[in-house]
Amino acid sequence: MNIPGLVTIKPNQEQLLRDVAVMMGTSFLEENWFITWLSALDALETTKERKEELMHAVFLDDLEVHAPFEGVYALPDLTAATGAYRFSELKGTTHSELEEQTGKHLTEVATDEELKLLDEQARKMEPISQFDWARHLEKGNDHIYFYAWAVDPSARGTGALRKLLDPLFAFADDHGLNCYLECYADRLQHMYEHLGFELIDELYAPGFEVYERRMVRRARIL
Repeated sequence: MNIPGLVTIKPNQEQLLRDVAVMMGTSFLEENWFITWLSALDALETTKERKEELMHAVFLDDLEVHAPFEGVYALPDLTAATGAYRFSELKGTTHSELEEQTGKHLTEVATDEELKLLDEQARKMEPISQFDWARHLEKGNDHIYFYAWAVDPSARGTGALRKLLDPLFAFADDHGLNCYLECYADRLQHMYEHLGFELIDELYAPGFEVYERRMVRRARIL
């Protein structure tokens, strides 16, 4: 997608990818899915700083596998960034297949014990970890899927998120594309509803209070 006003980060822009991964990793430390996933490390008395280091690796993995498909966008000043892709630009691959390619950086950073605990927790959380559902709902029709977005802490309250998302939403409307995402908190659900998303359904997993809320922003015919 060529989005006016946004930078499309390319696979060879390694430092930019690292900068965005740091911002997203730090931001998502506050997100309920990741809080729950990382809680598996509490048995090791893992510090917040260590969890943050692991999160930077997680997001660098995600961004690197999506960048070849124009799946990473940012404001020019990097105060906000998003991981989002147009389904047709995946060229026949799927989100699940891309996710299977991640893990390089996390494996380099994490210990074997940390990886074991995180893998076990991820398996338990699988019912609330459905991230490749939009293409099934769309039955192969083109759409946009947001797998992450974040605002630099120093830029919160400045309107950076709207500056990031409004051009993407305008593109979606111009091309008749629905937008999809999921979230795990009341606060985020309400914020996304304010941005034009609506709740589709909710997914639950035994033993976890956190649950997945799947949402859609339907294309607006102008």
